[in-house]
Amino acid sequence: MPKIDGDLAEALRRLRDYFEQKQIPFALVGALVPALLLSSDVGTRETRDADHVIRLQSWAAWKDVIAELEHLGFTRGRSEQEHRLHYKTAEIDLIPFGIFDGPSDVLIWPKSGNRMNMTGFLEVFHFAKPTELAPGVTLPVVPLWLFVVLKIVAYLDREFPRDLHDLAYVLEHYETVGKSSRRFDLAGEVEGLTYETAGAFLLGRDIRLNVTVKAMELVKSFIAQISGEHHTVINVMLRAENRLFSDERRKALYQLIDSFRKGIA
Repeated sequence: MPKIDGDLAEALRRLRDYFEQKQIPFALVGALVPALLLSSDVGTRETRDADHVIRLQSWAAWKDVIAELEHLGFTRGRSEQEHRLHYKTAEIDLIPFGIFDGPSDVLIWPKSGNRMNMTGFLEVFHFAKPTELAPGVTLPVVPLWLFVVLKIVAYLDREFPRDLHDLAYVLEHYETVGKSSRRFDLAGEVEGLTYETAGAFLLGRDIRLNVTVKAMELVKSFIAQISGEHHTVINVMLRAENRLFSDERRKALYQLIDSFRKGIA
């Protein structure tokens, strides 16, 4: 388990206690997820921020939640960052699910008017599992396959390179933890799959077996556009890794995406 302590551990503990007391469904969904489920090596960004989804029915309820969290020591971010809270050095992005003032599955932030595609977020509350983040701190955490769906949705919304960086990381490392990895069963049994690419295939299959039709269509549409090694998505992944001119890495990333494509087919 990665080491989560200090301000972030305290922030997570306070959030958990508050949401449980208020009976507000919640789950951890952000970049901390692969650090928790895949690696004991937590990077700088992951150790100071944690994204949560909470289930609410109105903006009035949202205002009440924010006001009560401020009484617990949290502070607001800049005015344009309506989702951002701080607890000392820790950053918390809080996303409400269930408030739809416009089209279905679209969240419209009241101050900025920014729109957020919420496809895949309903599954958060069905599939998140209690996970120990720090001694005495257990929170619901989304599975990796759902983390990837949310990352694809986020990238289509805002085109942040870090979303594709996170996607590439999970494509490469899915099912590498544990002696019972399903990679061993698939490598060689499915045409074109190797141990290195079997995890991406399994990731795609797990998504196909669990998400809604709408989320599946979105994921398939995103992957279908990646038609070759020099596609923009591959370039963004390589730049995020500072390996834009590595032909070997470019080929490896495309092979992972192609195996993922086979898994969701």
